[in-house]
Amino acid sequence: MIDQATPAAGSGQNNPPDYETKAELARRLGVSERTIANLMGRGLPYLALTGKLRRFPRRAVDDWLASQQVRRA
Repeated sequence: MIDQATPAAGSGQNNPPDYETKAELARRLGVSERTIANLMGRGLPYLALTGKLRRFPRRAVDDWLASQQVRRA
């Protein structure tokens, strides 16, 4: 049985990657890598693979950002 939720290889669909580097995430969000580091300290979800190697799961990051309240002055 073929999982219809997952497109077959070479199907021509351009799906975003499941995980991003800090630079890729910063570029997508339009912020600096330092801002990403600050958000990591505030609970931004990431995977610590080895040493300083970190990857950010796209869906978990998007869900986390959506759950954060924006404070207006």
